[in-house]
Amino acid sequence: MASGKSDQYFLPTKVCVFASTVRGHSPLHIESARSLAAILHERGIHLVYGGGTSGLMGELAKERVRLGGRETVMGIIPSALVGSEREVNKSPLKAEDEHDKILPLEQGVFDKIRDLVLNTRKGRWKAKTKHTSDDTKVSLLNESIYGCTTTTPSLAARKELMITLIANAGPGSGFIALSGGFGSLDEIMEVITFRQMGMHKRNMVLYNVDGFWDGLFHWVEGAMERGFLREEARAMILQRGTASECVDALST
Repeated sequence: MASGKSDQYFLPTKVCVFASTVRGHSPLHIESARSLAAILHERGIHLVYGGGTSGLMGELAKERVRLGGRETVMGIIPSALVGSEREVNKSPLKAEDEHDKILPLEQGVFDKIRDLVLNTRKGRWKAKTKHTSDDTKVSLLNESIYGCTTTTPSLAARKELMITLIANAGPGSGFIALSGGFGSLDEIMEVITFRQMGMHKRNMVLYNVDGFWDGLFHWVEGAMERGFLREEARAMILQRGTASECVDALST
């Protein structure tokens, strides 16, 4: 998965953010999404996220696009979830919006992931157009609001694509998790497991808003005390209290 170190210095920095599709009860959570988008913009960092249009996920993408344009954001969403999104756009694409396209990853997913990674090295994401039965080109999500979108055949393929893109991105790239539920926790654990297996060397940082992730870190400490995790596990999952600290931690 990882590319050569010298090559990475010619690639843009990307941060993959895991986030919930709900807002949570406290306004602190939605504020954290906006503040993270602002820091990514200030530092010229591209966003990779789960492709949703609601909750923390949608707010993060909207704010990053608003600040820096749609090509600074790449949403990756399983095709089965596209229809459930609130901001589905069924209108035909205009000629000037030819780059608003969806890339379905169906067969040979790893070959297509590799091709997509190579396309990012040329400075932009490229995608195949999805067609309706009357051959009308459509953008399933409003990419002028939420950024470029890629579909995958499954949740597993989405995670593999996210990890591959970040593993092959420029210096300072990595993973940040906002507050979330089971889906976010699953993504966090997969990133850590892939790192344990030597498939990437990127940091996983949890944006710990209002102590949201305290319970997870208590579990990590307990598992270490009981001999189920090694000491180095502590360095595989980091926590920070501000957006800027989270981004800084990706370079440590």
